[in-house]
Amino acid sequence: MQEKFLLKTRQTIKRVAAIGIGGAMLGLSASGALGQAAGLDLGSYPSPFVVGGDYDSSNAFVVGENAAASDTLGMVDIATNLQFEAKDCSPSGDGTVTISGGESEDVPIGSNIVATNQLDRELDDSDLDGFVDTTVNFKSADYDVSDALIFSRTNNVSVQSSLTASDDDYESNVVVEVERDGIKYYYKFDETINLNGTSSSDPLEIKFLGKTIKITKTDSATKFTAQVGTEYFMDIDDVVTVNSKKITLQNVGSGGAIVVDVDGVQETISSGSTRTVNGIEITNDESFYTDTRGERSATLVIGQDATQSYVDSDEYIGEDDNDPKWVWDIGNLTSSSTTTIGGGADGSIMVGGISLGVENDWRWVDGADGDALMSGDCLDLPNNYVSLCFDSVTVADDNYMDLDISLEKRVDFTDSVSGYTSRDTVRIKSSVKESLKLKDGVLQAVDNLSKDVKTDEVWIVKDNALGNFSVFYKDTETNKKYFAGNGSLTSNNFMEIDFKDTKSTNVAFDLDLDTGAHGMNLTLDIQGDTDSDLAGGVDDIITVWRNDSTTNSLLTSLGTTASSEEAGELVWMGPALTTIGTKDEDHRTKYGIVIKDPKSNGASDEVKVSIPGDQVQGNIVIRGPSTLGGSSAGEVCSVADINPRTLLDTEVTNVANYNLIVVGGPAINSVARTFIGTADDFRATYSPGEAIIRLVDNGNKVAMVVAGYDAMDTRRAAKVLANHEDYTLTGSEALVKGTSLTDITVE
Repeated sequence: MQEKFLLKTRQTIKRVAAIGIGGAMLGLSASGALGQAAGLDLGSYPSPFVVGGDYDSSNAFVVGENAAASDTLGMVDIATNLQFEAKDCSPSGDGTVTISGGESEDVPIGSNIVATNQLDRELDDSDLDGFVDTTVNFKSADYDVSDALIFSRTNNVSVQSSLTASDDDYESNVVVEVERDGIKYYYKFDETINLNGTSSSDPLEIKFLGKTIKITKTDSATKFTAQVGTEYFMDIDDVVTVNSKKITLQNVGSGGAIVVDVDGVQETISSGSTRTVNGIEITNDESFYTDTRGERSATLVIGQDATQSYVDSDEYIGEDDNDPKWVWDIGNLTSSSTTTIGGGADGSIMVGGISLGVENDWRWVDGADGDALMSGDCLDLPNNYVSLCFDSVTVADDNYMDLDISLEKRVDFTDSVSGYTSRDTVRIKSSVKESLKLKDGVLQAVDNLSKDVKTDEVWIVKDNALGNFSVFYKDTETNKKYFAGNGSLTSNNFMEIDFKDTKSTNVAFDLDLDTGAHGMNLTLDIQGDTDSDLAGGVDDIITVWRNDSTTNSLLTSLGTTASSEEAGELVWMGPALTTIGTKDEDHRTKYGIVIKDPKSNGASDEVKVSIPGDQVQGNIVIRGPSTLGGSSAGEVCSVADINPRTLLDTEVTNVANYNLIVVGGPAINSVARTFIGTADDFRATYSPGEAIIRLVDNGNKVAMVVAGYDAMDTRRAAKVLANHEDYTLTGSEALVKGTSLTDITVE
């Protein structure tokens, strides 16, 4: 062994010397070549060659001038993948997630996911692939059974925002909240069955949430005993690992007893008995004995709890004893009946007959047991049998327009009305050209429009000389201000937002003058495309403006006091009027409008909002055991237009000029010799069927060497990089092994 160690050491010293010489010859310092482990990590690949979708223009692919075809194919594989990684992706939203064998639905903000026109409240095998509708055999008779997933309409599972929920911390995020007992799973007995006859010798074996359990006793209407560990058939000296501990079947006695070893602790367990050995519970379910030791075997049930009794509301198998997420819902086990599921008049879940199920005992609501689900999060039932996923939102982050409603003083309108100068106004300005549409025929007193007019800037003047209020707009071609008309006490829907799919009555403007002549309310009147999506009158945003108390005109402030935030100057009309003028974080409405920092903006007498190009909803996905698909439908990627630089080793005059991807071993690629030494050194270190992927400092850049014992080995390593997401790459070097292109392993 000492001789092998000395040989390895000599090879390392020899290789280091060769690297130093080669680096000097090609313009690379020896210290740069040897810095291969300094901050370099293959786990970050494709970085540094592609970072955040940006392809580094200094990348260069190098193969030997006399390289084998396999080296060239390897280079092509790597280059093709890096070009794929160099892509610009942005969420497109605007779509429903499509899945196979599951359920998905766009759910409006503020709605229960099983409200009318949303998901069905009860899902079974016809909805979720992998759910069962089968038979079980008990006491020589077959009984129909099935899975059911139920959502409550009273204990909400719902899509929420900071305004529709009770938690300001959500800010502009859309979340999914899950209240206690909102999700229930049941193993349904669809035919009348009597469970009283269960016993250790005649158990009822079922697949509950995909896990095999054997009910050996129904102790009472709300209690049962079962084998809940995992069943293993073991020969003598077989080893299984449970909870990181190794369990070995050492022997089987003629009387059925067994000897087991759990991480060095030995115990004898008699036939049909259960013992806890070194923290692992083991049930000797069945054993087989012959005179020949090697032919003996046993069936063991092994787990943290191999056999356990449960009563209604106990923690489910494997859950924390003191703070379980999921608990049993057990009832009527001693009756001779079926399982029926229905809904109460209040929307609650009603279970009749035998009840064998689980329900969530946690609240996934911020500030409760667990955080609410953010976009991309899933809530998994035990054993990952079913998942509730908040896949995405339906409107992408870049599909919004900004609207600024502010006090603007001393505005000149003489281009439109002679002598109309120095007026204090409320200005409405959009970030998107022609996204404000003034409606012809709506302004009551004087309508100066001959047709609907689109603009991006509007002014409202409270002026008793021309009527109760006057409306002006900017012509987008000439930038001049024009008089649209003026109205009396109330003008509803005098203007609409016209931005992508947000149009018509989705976001309209109402203007009401205070009957006491103290100012006016400018309201963003919100409603969905249908009442089931969002009815009118439950999501409006009211901005409250005040004028000079002496003249009853000349608008002076947002709220009562200028340059000061006040709760009542900005109101959200949800289920009840909610004052939000002093909220110091962004908030989101039911339609999905983001109200920007009301407190800070209110102190400047302005209201800022971002309006989505369509009503924002949450893409909710329910996945069963075999559901496919369900990734976000809201991302569009375009591959970058790049021309990878490819070089022969003889064309590289200074390696430090490039981020190098060097393909091929030192026997065929002189640049590879710069970084990993001579061919003799390499072949003395590695064996046929082996290749390396090594990251090395290259001055201010980096070099990655992909080199195999022979050309086919090199190609295998290139395949690893081309499919890097399928492998675990860590550190500055990976060892790739294999004998073909289908048995590749990475160490």
